[in-house]
Amino acid sequence: MTNRQWFIVIFVSFIHFLAFSHRMEVVPFLVDLKNQYGVGYAEAGGLVSVFLLGYAVFQIPAGTLADRYSPRGLIIIGLITMMISSIIFSLTYSFYLALVLRFIMGASSAMLFSPGIKLISTFTPKEKRGVSIGVLEGAAGMGMLLTLTVFPIFSALIDWQWLYLVLSFMLLPVLFLFLVVPMKDNGTEGKQEEDMKPGSFSELLKNKKIQRLLGIAFFGLFGLYGFLAWMPTYLESSLGYTKQETGWVMAIMMVAQIFAAPLSGKFSDFLGQRKSTLLIGSILMAVSSLWLLLLDDFWIYIVAVVIGTGISWSMAPMLALATEIVHVKIAGSVISIMNTVGQIASAISGYVYGMLYDIFGNFQIIWAVCLIAFILRIIFTLGELENHQNNEIKSREPKASM
Repeated sequence: MTNRQWFIVIFVSFIHFLAFSHRMEVVPFLVDLKNQYGVGYAEAGGLVSVFLLGYAVFQIPAGTLADRYSPRGLIIIGLITMMISSIIFSLTYSFYLALVLRFIMGASSAMLFSPGIKLISTFTPKEKRGVSIGVLEGAAGMGMLLTLTVFPIFSALIDWQWLYLVLSFMLLPVLFLFLVVPMKDNGTEGKQEEDMKPGSFSELLKNKKIQRLLGIAFFGLFGLYGFLAWMPTYLESSLGYTKQETGWVMAIMMVAQIFAAPLSGKFSDFLGQRKSTLLIGSILMAVSSLWLLLLDDFWIYIVAVVIGTGISWSMAPMLALATEIVHVKIAGSVISIMNTVGQIASAISGYVYGMLYDIFGNFQIIWAVCLIAFILRIIFTLGELENHQNNEIKSREPKASM
């Protein structure tokens, strides 16, 4: 790719890095936030949930606007809104204002994700788009690594509110970099996309395979956020880990996720289908839930590796499957629906897990619910899921054109 294309990829990936950092920034400090606002764990968990809810609500509108208008302009609006709301969130002592601000931050993140993908797709050739999106997803993992591991370690020296402010002001130079981002694309792909009119959402939802894919997304993200959102609190408040020790556990989990992602892609490509990889990842997550339920922190670092590997092997194939389960012309609609369902599940999980902890007073109930979620996900994965007919049609297309 050209230098300009690589600049766009790295630039958008850095934005994705900051967005995911803000998404998970409250997780290591739920105990501190609970004490600051004088609320229970259910309310503190809501700070995670409302961000994901805002992201889910605005995701499809953001993608539609990115197709209809300039993705560049939407990203600028998203960055400005994210920066202002995150700065105020870092300084407020009002829980209800914090909830509103986290919702706005989630909505802003939606304006960064879909338009960001659109911007990369506009400037990069199709044969290099996999590499481009791979860099983007790697940046997301690094963002979670920053807030889930580096921030807890730094919090021994710097107050967590100052860490939030530093992260907020990192958005400012990104805004200035937009001065060198090209205003227009070549327009070729945009003209092609205008001729593609996907079916309505109601028509897509009648597809049995899409229904199962939505079930896979819902229960997968519901269970996943049991680990991402509650593991730090579990280690710190229930088992007596320090923030720094908790940070190391989460670091191992995130690093395992980053390294396992390309392996899952190569494995599914080698098999020529995604379901087996998706099934293996779901089983790894179920085993991790059962392990924590029965054995607590025994061999916790090994468990962290298994969880990180399970995340990569169960989530990446799901996204690939969404692009292949239907014709490529309507894959974008399927991805947007699937991602929205997954984010709604993530948002619900914050309140559900917090409420269960407040009622039962232990984390075993959380791991039990995670286990049930992943078992249901495995059930949705069983049976015919791949769209082999589309693959056969694609394989015949070159011959037909000769």
